[in-house]
Amino acid sequence: MSLTQYTIERKFPVSAERLYRAFVDPGDIKVWYWGDFSKNVEVEQDLRIGGRFSVVTDVSNRKGWGSDQAGMRGMYLVIEPGKKLIHTLHWDAPVGYNEPGMNPLDEVIVVNIEPHGDGSALQYIHMGIPDDGVSAPEHERSVRITMDLLEKHLAK
Repeated sequence: MSLTQYTIERKFPVSAERLYRAFVDPGDIKVWYWGDFSKNVEVEQDLRIGGRFSVVTDVSNRKGWGSDQAGMRGMYLVIEPGKKLIHTLHWDAPVGYNEPGMNPLDEVIVVNIEPHGDGSALQYIHMGIPDDGVSAPEHERSVRITMDLLEKHLAK
């Protein structure tokens, strides 16, 4: 199966430094990263090139997840404070193409941030999703919802 990607471009009414921090600060990540159903989020992080991270949430109240926890983890590849973050992404959650017996590749997330007017501009690229016609659009839909939560969080 071939792989695909999607890109989300969005403006935020905060500085590029503040927006970047929302992607790397465990306190910020706990609030928005897993979406509106996140509960008891745990973040482990070694923010350096080659360092690893994991973000786990309690999904015991969600049917069909097959576990009480869902997570994502990866390794940092590029870290440019206030500007760019690139990391791998491995799902420890049911995303459809990582069911038992499947062998998906880790995905890659690219976060580009730059000043824009009184705020900042985000370019979020999610690469390496199986091109099955369903997974990429579903991921993009979910990430757009979490970006709404991020914007609400940053407005506080």
